[in-house]
Amino acid sequence: MTDADRAPDPREARSAPEFIAALQALKDWSRLTYRELAARADALGDVLPRSTVANMLARATLPREELVAAFVRACGVGPAELTVWLAVRKDLATSIERAERVESAERVERVESAERAESIESAEPAARPAEAARPAEAGARRLRMPMLSAALGLTVVVAAVAAVLIWRTHDDRGGGGEGSGTKGGPVAVSPDDVAPTPPPAPGNYRIRAVHSSLCLSERRTDKTSWVYQVPCAEVFPSFSLKRLDDGLWRIATLHPEHGPGCSGIMGQSKAEGAWLGDDYCESRGAGEEFRLEAVDRPTEGFRLRPAHTGQCLALPGGTTRRWAHVVQLPCRSGAPGQVFRFDPVGSGTEGSPPGESGAKGSPPGAKG
Repeated sequence: MTDADRAPDPREARSAPEFIAALQALKDWSRLTYRELAARADALGDVLPRSTVANMLARATLPREELVAAFVRACGVGPAELTVWLAVRKDLATSIERAERVESAERVERVESAERAESIESAEPAARPAEAARPAEAGARRLRMPMLSAALGLTVVVAAVAAVLIWRTHDDRGGGGEGSGTKGGPVAVSPDDVAPTPPPAPGNYRIRAVHSSLCLSERRTDKTSWVYQVPCAEVFPSFSLKRLDDGLWRIATLHPEHGPGCSGIMGQSKAEGAWLGDDYCESRGAGEEFRLEAVDRPTEGFRLRPAHTGQCLALPGGTTRRWAHVVQLPCRSGAPGQVFRFDPVGSGTEGSPPGESGAKGSPPGAKG
């Protein structure tokens, strides 16, 4: 058995965040989505809601023992490995509790020490003799005069520099008559000053790979929720764009059985070639947040860049094969398979691509 075939070992975890990271690694190893984990737990007699798992992996605190047990079993780990996971969790819980007791005792000691010091200080005379205060006041006056002189000198220097810069700017722009030469010509506009193509408005879309004219979709018969490129008439489920803060976007989905979801890089993986998939929203952090980057090479459209890596969604090698996985790869200018367009569609029935009302038809102008 190779290392890749073995489930992650939690015994390296030395803190609650490291234990959570080990649980996330176990989920990645299982290659199961949140809804698949919930279904497997139910089959084993456990209760493991998708939202509970997502919240557990998003926090930095130690989860409950029964939640760890249900999650580890659902990931496909055997009884012996489960015992190890629970033992590590118990040891960490004991260590955390011990550290909290020590910290609490130290905090009480610091408060008591401060109170003792305050009590001693309040017992001393409140005011000092005037003679003792005068030397300190005189010293402060002596220090203040050089500081005022230095500040005044700095102000003069700044004013002089500003005057020189204003004169130079006026001369460079040709406002000074003789000697201005060619500096008074028009200012060139750089390509960066050109307004970029605006992103599409939030709404319902088919997301089309420009190089193949195929569209992003799940496969209806799959138990997994990977995203592929398919003929646009077969898109499933419906896709839409949701605007987030900081110029980010979310690719939302509406599944007829599992309800609202989001597309994202599975497991929030940073690896090249990591697959895009649909799952419970907010379960993969920045792995399901995207930047839309307008490009004009090799054709006009947008790159979709996962926020957690800055790479690009792509069809490897610019493949035009149907049912090819959509993955993340390093962005390359002019590379085929990394440019997408958004075909707006109207509202449709639940689970069908918006605008189709249950019929498999392409929008006007679709090539799929």
